[in-house]
Amino acid sequence: MNAPQTTREFAIDPIPEGAIFRIERPAKLNALTRPVLLGLAACLDELEARGARLLIVTGAGERAFCAGTDLGELQTLDPETRIAKSTMARELLVRLSRSRLVSVAAVNGLAFGGGLELAMACTLRIAAPHASFSLPEVKLGLLPAYAGTQFLPALVGKARALEIMMTGRTIAADEALSIGLVHRLAEHETPLPDQALGFGREVVRWPAGALAWIRRCVDAAGEQVAHAGLSVEDAAVRATFDSADAREGVAAFLEKRQPRFGQG
Repeated sequence: MNAPQTTREFAIDPIPEGAIFRIERPAKLNALTRPVLLGLAACLDELEARGARLLIVTGAGERAFCAGTDLGELQTLDPETRIAKSTMARELLVRLSRSRLVSVAAVNGLAFGGGLELAMACTLRIAAPHASFSLPEVKLGLLPAYAGTQFLPALVGKARALEIMMTGRTIAADEALSIGLVHRLAEHETPLPDQALGFGREVVRWPAGALAWIRRCVDAAGEQVAHAGLSVEDAAVRATFDSADAREGVAAFLEKRQPRFGQG
């Protein structure tokens, strides 16, 4: 990856230690599509194959890091293809979370749904002061589908994770810092990508072996994304994705109206 790569949906800029992956869909709040996910997977493939050390993940513009899955795209997919996209995204983010690469999410705006899950899959998170965070899937009759039910408790604890996911509320950047959802808030004077790069370089200057063992030991303390939990999440996603409540929730969101959920 010696030269920048740009498509209509994402860009990859090389840096000496690895790459910066940027979602380039600001008009759609950098929502995740299948091409974006495949682009990130290909970026990981190349960086890991050549032993790179650092990956920065961010979004274009100042409004959004990533607003989650593209619900417009989702509406065009049949139930089986929706599940396939969800499974691919979950496996990709779990892979990112377990990679020897040090990854830094530069959260330049809102990180909702799958966007927050993408940020949580990264090793480190630095956020702009105006950034906001949410897992609002419950409002659509759904649940976080990209391993968020596992990432969030590992970062903020089970009790707080339940409250965040079951209310679907929005978390401001200062609260995200105080509860451990992000590691740092960016300073206004320096561009966020530069600060994210500096943050990553603070870490990757140390031996890769030592860093890998630190992460492995922390995971062994019981905070890792567990196999059993991922299996439960997968079963729940399959059960809810094509439910009447989920269809109504997504339709209401796209039609900009209040959903009319059943009582079951």
